[in-house]
Amino acid sequence: MDATQGLRIDRFFVEEEEAGERVDRFLARKLGISRGLAQRLLREGAALVGGGWAEPARKLRPGEEVVVRWTGPGLVPTPFPIPIIYEDAAIVVVNKPRGLPVHPAGSAQRPTVVGALLARGPLAGGPGDRPGVVHRLDAAVTGAMVLARTEGAYHALVQQFKERKVLKEYLAVVEGEIEVEEGVIKGRIGRDPHEPWRMDVREFGKEAVTEFSVLLRKEGKSLVLVRPLTGRTHQIRLHLGAIGHPVVGDPLYGRSAGPLLLHALRLGFVHPSAGDWREFQAPPPPEFDAWLAGLDSKHLPKTGRQPLPNRPTPQPG
Repeated sequence: MDATQGLRIDRFFVEEEEAGERVDRFLARKLGISRGLAQRLLREGAALVGGGWAEPARKLRPGEEVVVRWTGPGLVPTPFPIPIIYEDAAIVVVNKPRGLPVHPAGSAQRPTVVGALLARGPLAGGPGDRPGVVHRLDAAVTGAMVLARTEGAYHALVQQFKERKVLKEYLAVVEGEIEVEEGVIKGRIGRDPHEPWRMDVREFGKEAVTEFSVLLRKEGKSLVLVRPLTGRTHQIRLHLGAIGHPVVGDPLYGRSAGPLLLHALRLGFVHPSAGDWREFQAPPPPEFDAWLAGLDSKHLPKTGRQPLPNRPTPQPG
């Protein structure tokens, strides 16, 4: 993103797996705005495809450049109670509540993680409408997230996520009692060409690997500890659904409505300023209480336990 006298300029190049997607859906997803706003930008000529005007329903081709010149949706610091796990001058780690989006989408002013944190202090790095955001959780997902307060911290954290040096562990309650104790799910992930808001396991998608281990089984469901070794959109939800055990409460990749029982339990990374390995654990929401109460204490996930297989190794510098 560039900015000139208040004008925001966003440039995107269409990737192979995005080919065939409607341009209005593409822009809504890329910019974090509503489809209605994306359509207005296209009709007013603020968004150009391949240097020219395009209908909202126009299907994109691989390698095409999409340029948007606009003022952006804006950011409003919005005081909102959000649990802080840790904060210092470089980073802030939160336990994101369910239903709270990470950053603004569309013109509606509603609470977001970014807005709540801007009301507490600065965030830095990244696009103008999502400062400090180095990774995201779906609005329906709860748990540990780290955001950057400085440009240096932002770039250091982005690099760690890119190089897969970050530890990510989730708790999920899934449909069905999984028969094996642990497993690895490998399935390349790409956008569904017919329903671009969904992801799909596709031959020509991006590599995706998810490890899981079963903690408890009861009443036709399982509590699992999940470790995504890659960071694809909807990876955990899609992979668990693909093996026949969708996350409880997932209407997109499963068959049930209600609270999505997926929680980012633990996040570990090298502190961008101090240079040491840190791990942060987010207490799960009440929907997990009955499951965690049924665990033997020695099996309950805790910070500081012995390293797991494939745990990221802190790198010097």
